[in-house]
Amino acid sequence: MRRYAIYTLVAGSLISFATLTGCSGTDEATPASNPTAMETEQEMNPDITPEQNAFLADLLATPLPQADATARIEEAGYTWRLGTIDGEPQAVTMDYRIDRLTLTVDDGLVTDGTWG
Repeated sequence: MRRYAIYTLVAGSLISFATLTGCSGTDEATPASNPTAMETEQEMNPDITPEQNAFLADLLATPLPQADATARIEEAGYTWRLGTIDGEPQAVTMDYRIDRLTLTVDDGLVTDGTWG
């Protein structure tokens, strides 16, 4: 019985510690207010050219059917892969290819993309 009480105390302490360390008190952005992947990528990845940023912005300006979007990507000389389909992450490799777009598709429409 005493061993159970010790385990309960230790578990409770660990849970409390995890909860407290997760609450840093800073005003971190909520997911709803986070910038899109494209906006973040433009700011953080110096390897992406202004032409690539313009291409992606144009591609995402109006959601396109997957077939139309991928045809435009290939015509521009880039490659693509599906990263998320209807909210379900797809298995993708971790290799970095600056000429490749990883696409998000919702209901058959391309709604987001990231370079690399």
